[in-house]
Amino acid sequence: TIEKLRLKNSTIKANIAKMEQMLAHKEEMGEVLHLVDFDQLKIENQQYLEKIEERNNELLRLKLSTSRTVQVLNGLKTALH
Repeated sequence: TIEKLRLKNSTIKANIAKMEQMLAHKEEMGEVLHLVDFDQLKIENQQYLEKIEERNNELLRLKLSTSRTVQVLNGLKTALH
């Protein structure tokens, strides 16, 4: 599950980079960005950032859970010997 979260996280980051690249390209080509387009990009960017934050929190939770499980297993292993 950690690998799935990492993959989703990197996919979201790639989407953000793609959008930023598209925005930069439009600016270079001299195309006029309408305020609505810019606002839409800001909204999408905020949504991606929220998703990244959620995934990072989930990843942290899973890491902590894994750490606790390893500690319990090590304790049980020690008790068996």
